[in-house]
Amino acid sequence: MKKIISILSVITLVIIGFSLNSCVKDKDYETPQINCEEPEIPATQMTTIEHIIDAWYAINPGPQDRNPYKFAAVDADPVYVAGYVISSDKDGNFYKELFIQDDPANPTRGIKVGIDMRSLFAHYDMGRKIYIQLNGLAVNKSHGEFVIGEFDGNSVNNIRENVAKKIIKRACSPEVLSPKVVNSVNDITNDMLGTYIQLNDMQFDRSLLGKTFVDPNDSYDTHRIMKSCADGYEIKLETSTFANFKDVLLPEGSGTVSGVLSRDYGDHYFVLRVNNPEAFNFDGPRCDPPMLDCNGTNVGGSTVVFSDDFESYSSNSTNIGSWLNINVNGGSNLWKVKNYSGSNNYVQCSAYNSNENPLEAWLISPPIDLDNSTGEKLSFKTKTGYNNGAALTVFVSTDFDGTNIQSATWLMVDAEIANGPSSGYMTNWVEGTADMSCLSGTVYIAFRYLGGDGGITTTYQLDDVKVTAN
Repeated sequence: MKKIISILSVITLVIIGFSLNSCVKDKDYETPQINCEEPEIPATQMTTIEHIIDAWYAINPGPQDRNPYKFAAVDADPVYVAGYVISSDKDGNFYKELFIQDDPANPTRGIKVGIDMRSLFAHYDMGRKIYIQLNGLAVNKSHGEFVIGEFDGNSVNNIRENVAKKIIKRACSPEVLSPKVVNSVNDITNDMLGTYIQLNDMQFDRSLLGKTFVDPNDSYDTHRIMKSCADGYEIKLETSTFANFKDVLLPEGSGTVSGVLSRDYGDHYFVLRVNNPEAFNFDGPRCDPPMLDCNGTNVGGSTVVFSDDFESYSSNSTNIGSWLNINVNGGSNLWKVKNYSGSNNYVQCSAYNSNENPLEAWLISPPIDLDNSTGEKLSFKTKTGYNNGAALTVFVSTDFDGTNIQSATWLMVDAEIANGPSSGYMTNWVEGTADMSCLSGTVYIAFRYLGGDGGITTTYQLDDVKVTAN
C-alpha cells in the first residue's frame, strides 16, 4: 500500500510541476520575474519619443504630408526608445495597440505602438517601462496620431507578435502612473496627444443621463459629450463597441476622469479614451446651470410677441439691428448675417480659421415684453456644418441690464439644436421650441457660441427666432 501511495505522490508532483511549468511558459509576464535583470541599454543607443516625432515633422513640412519616417534596419547599430505603458486592453477599449509616454508622472510626449497581439495587458501592464528596438520599424501619422509599426512598402503596419517578443524589452517592475492634471479642456494642446491625463470638474451632458457608455446603434465607437463645470468647454469620451463595459450606465455626478488623450477616427477633434469605468470619480453633485422649466399647457398661440427672420440686414454684416453681438474675449469674430443663393438670410458663427481659442460669441435679442401676453413659446431654427462638437447653447434672462453678460442670471433653454454632419452642411433646418409661459416682464434671449480654433469649430446657422403667445 505504501508503495502505491508513493507512486501516486510522484505522479501528482510531476503533474503539478508540468502545470506550473506550462503556466510560466504561456503566462510568463503574469508571474513574478525571479532574478529579473533590468535591461541595460547604453545611452548612445537610446532616442526619445519627442525626437521621433520631430524627425517625422522634418520630412513632412506640409499639413497634408504623410511620409513615414523609417529607422535604419542595421541590427549591429541598434537604436531604442523607452516609454511607460498607459493603456490597457484588458477591458476591450483598446485593441492591438499600446500607448506609451516618456515619463510616468510628468510626460512631455506620448506615442502609439501598433502590435498584432491580443491581451497585451498580460505582457505590458500599466506603468511598465518598455524598451523598443526601432531598427526596421517606422513611424507615421494615422488618423491624427503618431504610430510606430513595421515598415512594409510605403505603409506602417502593426508589429507582428513574434517580432514584438524579440524587439521589446521590459523593466522588472511597473511604476505608479500619475496622470497629468488638466484643469480645462481648453488647456489641451497637441503635445499632450498620446499621454495619460486627468480632467477635473467634468460631467456628462445632461442629455446623456440614464444612457450607457456605448450607443447600441453604433458599429465601432460611441462618442459621449463631457462638459467642464468651470467653463463649459467640451470633450468627447470615445468608447469602443467591443468594450466589456459598453452596457454600463454613465456616471451621473461630476468629478475627475483619467484616460489617454487621442483623436477621433476622422481626425476632427480630441477625444478621451479610458481603460475602464474605474477611471471616473464622478461622486460630486452635478453642476448644471439653472434651467428654464415652465411646464405650461396650451402655449404658443397665434399672437406674435417677437419675430426676426434676419431678412432686413445686410449680408456679411455683424451689425444685426437691435441684437447685441458680443465677443466676450474682445476678439473680432462675431455672429454674421449670411445669405444662401440670394434667397434667405440667416446668421452664422464658427470658430474655423478664427485664430481664437476660445471663441465665445453671444447674440442677444432686443428686450421682449411678456407682460401683455400669456402662454408664451420660443421657437427658432438651426443648421450645422462640418460638425465636430456642440458649441451652441440657448439662454433666457429676466435681469440682464443690456450690457453686462456676467452679472445676469441666465437660464439654459432645453430645446432641440441641430447636430451634424461632420462633412458638409445640413440640408434641412431643425426647429427648437421651449415653453416660456412662466416668465414675465422684460426677457432677453441669448445664443452663445463657445468653441475654438483647433478645437470645436462647428458652423452654426440660426434663423426665424420667434416668441408666440395666446
